[in-house]
Amino acid sequence: MSDFDRIFEPRYSATELFTNRVDEYTAFATALRVHGERVRAGSTALGHPARRNVLSFYGIGGIGKTELSRRLESWARGELSDPGDWAGNVPPEGPLHSVRIDFHGSRIVNAVDIVLRLRAAVAARGRRFPAFDLGLAAWWSLARPGTALPDLSAGGFDVRGQITDTLNETLSDAGASFGLGPLTVRTGIRIVEAVRENRLRNRTLRRCEPLVHIMNQTQQDPSDYVAATLAGLLSWDVENLAADKRPIAVAFADAAEYVQGDDRAQERLFNRIVHLTPGVLWVVTSRNRLDWDSPHLNQLLPATGPQTWPGLRLETREDPRQHLVGKLSDTDVEQYLRAASGTAGNPELAPDVIARIRGGAHGLPLYLSLSLSIARAGQGEPLSAAAFGGPLPELATRVFANLPERERELARAASLVPRFDEDLINQATDGLIGDTHRFCHRTLVTRDDHPLFPYRLHDAVRAAIAHESVDEPGAWAPDDRTAMARRLVETLGARSKSLLGDSNRRLDVLELAAGLCADHDLVAPWLADALTDLPGFARTAERLPPPSADSWTGQLSGMFEAWRQGRSGLRRIACLEEFLAQPVLREDVRALAELRLAYLHRTRSAFDPSLRLLKGLLAQTPESQFLRYQVARGLQIKGDFDALHRHLSDYPLVDPTTALRINSDLAYLRGLLGESVAGPVTRAAYLREEGKHQLALDNDATVLWRRTLMGRSTPEECDTVLSEADRYGETLTMRTALAAKLICSAGDISAAQDVIAQTDSVIRTASGLRGWREWTSRTVFGLRQGDRGYLDQLHETWLSRNTPWSLNSHVVDRFFVFAGYPARFGPVQVIPTEDPATADRRWHTTIASLLENPQPGPG
Repeated sequence: MSDFDRIFEPRYSATELFTNRVDEYTAFATALRVHGERVRAGSTALGHPARRNVLSFYGIGGIGKTELSRRLESWARGELSDPGDWAGNVPPEGPLHSVRIDFHGSRIVNAVDIVLRLRAAVAARGRRFPAFDLGLAAWWSLARPGTALPDLSAGGFDVRGQITDTLNETLSDAGASFGLGPLTVRTGIRIVEAVRENRLRNRTLRRCEPLVHIMNQTQQDPSDYVAATLAGLLSWDVENLAADKRPIAVAFADAAEYVQGDDRAQERLFNRIVHLTPGVLWVVTSRNRLDWDSPHLNQLLPATGPQTWPGLRLETREDPRQHLVGKLSDTDVEQYLRAASGTAGNPELAPDVIARIRGGAHGLPLYLSLSLSIARAGQGEPLSAAAFGGPLPELATRVFANLPERERELARAASLVPRFDEDLINQATDGLIGDTHRFCHRTLVTRDDHPLFPYRLHDAVRAAIAHESVDEPGAWAPDDRTAMARRLVETLGARSKSLLGDSNRRLDVLELAAGLCADHDLVAPWLADALTDLPGFARTAERLPPPSADSWTGQLSGMFEAWRQGRSGLRRIACLEEFLAQPVLREDVRALAELRLAYLHRTRSAFDPSLRLLKGLLAQTPESQFLRYQVARGLQIKGDFDALHRHLSDYPLVDPTTALRINSDLAYLRGLLGESVAGPVTRAAYLREEGKHQLALDNDATVLWRRTLMGRSTPEECDTVLSEADRYGETLTMRTALAAKLICSAGDISAAQDVIAQTDSVIRTASGLRGWREWTSRTVFGLRQGDRGYLDQLHETWLSRNTPWSLNSHVVDRFFVFAGYPARFGPVQVIPTEDPATADRRWHTTIASLLENPQPGPG
């Protein structure tokens, strides 16, 4: 069966019919031939400054660019059943590797997904890509800890298994052993250090200098830009293959206009990937031409200018280059309509009807599809030429009118979102599953390979529905659209709850909900909670609508700006403070931003500004148990115990787990370690029941630490918490577990030094400094070893940091006092009825007992 025979199947439309496009096909065939010759000749190397690997087709919406892209890919792969006018040439001999990247409805360039697709596309037995596999595994371990690589099977070939094999073979001398399970922070650290120290079995790989730079940058900041840079490692691997083994690869990037924003933030990632893959022919379809050849973009994009992209200059006449996609000719339109007339369910199209459609179509394939939908809806009635030939928006409205009433409602709901699935619009409209299924298989609806929301309406159709006149029967007024948007947001809220264990898919859901709230000026408190609950604020920020002071969603996005563009530390604090200085800010958004700012201050031991913010929030909602607890924690960490007791008297903690946790922390400071464990044990159990496993783990680590100081932990118990923290990427919790393990192993100098090395690696990965965990555990190690020189240096370094008082720094000081150094902090009056010196005596007894029993007792 030919393509033409399928034009009236449910999924077939005129946008999929190409009776011409010979010019575009010829350009692609030429570009593919030239590219293949250049790959085999070795002239597509990274070292060559000019890039000639982009073939661009650009033109207005509805012109058929997406189907052109799909058809070109089918032809290149030899899968086009009826090439028609494209039969003049045949695809090049030998295997062709293709990959499709669809940007429809997207706000972002998912860099790691693209490079993974490229890696899967060129995979084959006997063809290894060790530099890329190492770089990818390190990046993934540190950016997505605890998450397994996606299934990368290509044509029955297990790509993920090959990556694992490469890691094991390349790093076997580094003591690493990798399986198919989740990659963790420690996985990434092992890979980074093996590369940095040149402990690789592959001699060729040792000469890959970019790999070392990528590893260093990955350890400092595993950003999306670093993920995009991994594309260069894939090219490096390809260049090191024998000439006859180098794959001919084509990447079809469709709807690039979605990521060609004014700030170029996402296009920057796409530009980086394309530039670093000169051995891949990129076929880019977009409404806009690529202007990467413009020299004035060098501050916005990593690779620009006519010397870099000679093929993108408009005056270039040699392929690959840029092509404006023209409309179908009147001859092609008429040929299509005459062939469609009276066949496969279409009514007979009289000459005047054909003339009207041809005149209104202006060569747009989408227009032809919609016209035939109207013709088929006539159900045998004579066709009037006057019913055809109107503008495209009017035509889309007519198609609507011909849909069954229930499907019209579904289409209106679907038009509010860039992507959807059957469940979303069915649940939001209280529809029937059958109606929804039929609608999703209409000509109006396009399907692609999005993992969660595979359906979308063409932008022209969405626009037509949005401008539907309220005078039409059943048409929605603006309030109706807003009401449906609210129902869609509620439906997405329920979907979000069902995806608590999958942050990637949950972010897809939240992105849709945020877009609806922005478009319809909605407020959804659940959305703010869900967005701030996701790990990785920087990644979330990229998926939100643009910041704006005029709407709730715009202000929420504005708060997330503090996590964009690599901001951290004081820059992040300054950005949040500037955000909060806005004169008009919604109270709920202000409260959310103030809470995040308070956390940032507390992390940096700036207790006064942190408490000022927390107390201000509590004054606004004095009944909040959460804020009561946060203020209590802040006062306790600061050491203002008089204020803490007054606070607890004025704002008692009703939740028994929070009250017990506060009391246990106070018991810890007083040296009552036995009493200090109950609170975090109870709190961990409560949080785990609530599904907050990462917060529960933090309490588990506190229990482990306090039991360790009592001599009641084992290295195996430390490893259990360490592995769990590693899985979540919680580096501070990992450091707590490692510090506890060092205390357990302090008598074995070899084991202890190994733990210290592991700890330093984690600290470097998190771009951090030694903290109370390391000072305490290493003091124990120095005391166990009786190494006064080691202790002197440790104490001197600790003093030089000028660490402010906190609960944990006070305990560090007690250990140094035990070691014979003068106290930096004096005794603390935790409760009015106890002599402060009593707590110091208890700590002295605890430390002495710990050192007298080098082997931990039974748990």
